[in-house]
Amino acid sequence: MSDVVRFEFEKPERFKAVEYDARVVRRDWVTPDTLEIGFEPVGRSMFDFHPGQYVSIVLDADETQGLKRELRPYSMWNHPEEFQYVVTVAKMVDGGRCTTWLRDAPVGAPLKFLGPLGGFVLRRPLHSHIYFVATGTGVVPFRSMLQDMRASGELRRVKTTLLFGVRTQDDLFAVDEFERYARDFPNFTFVPTLSRPRPGWEGAVGRVTAHLQEWDLPVDDMQIYLCGNGRMVADGVELMKAKGLNPRTRRVIVEKYFD
Repeated sequence: MSDVVRFEFEKPERFKAVEYDARVVRRDWVTPDTLEIGFEPVGRSMFDFHPGQYVSIVLDADETQGLKRELRPYSMWNHPEEFQYVVTVAKMVDGGRCTTWLRDAPVGAPLKFLGPLGGFVLRRPLHSHIYFVATGTGVVPFRSMLQDMRASGELRRVKTTLLFGVRTQDDLFAVDEFERYARDFPNFTFVPTLSRPRPGWEGAVGRVTAHLQEWDLPVDDMQIYLCGNGRMVADGVELMKAKGLNPRTRRVIVEKYFD
């Protein structure tokens, strides 16, 4: 079978991660507990990055509170060509050290971040079928990747599916943008799916892994990108193995978010 062969992908340019002093420049609640936030470096120019990469917000040590210096990773929502400032989307976690700060930080608040980081990027040349599978804010890097595919013309040529899973209607965001892509690009399919829909939902129902199990996937000519909670990613990898797509081919690309 063809998927036992390791496909030779292009190696993307490597960008050195730098720590930046920055300030918050924008805040928008996209769901009741999900914040889109923008911040820009202070006194330095913006940096190059690959769609899909992330930055880490730096939480300084606080001896009075017994807190150590920590890093919290957040994928970038924006594309390099629309890079006026860093944009990410963060799910608020009750009691979380960083999300508590983000929830309360006003426009103008100072922060530090380190970036760009990570290897969750498009593997080129792309195969004929691309599947982006996300839960929650795991959809964030896919928005940047889709922007990149649109700019390169690949979104017109490559059959691309975005499978976006959340619990209820209240947890969905950016649906209008993804639906616009589906209207503009016949090769692009957007499938939002709810695991706990409220009455009135007419779309797909169930976990993303259930849909992957049901679909007849073109495993001989596809790449799949999985991003979200760790259990979904692990289950997705096992499903791909069962369907005959060996992760060692490097056509199963994953990014785990905190559970």
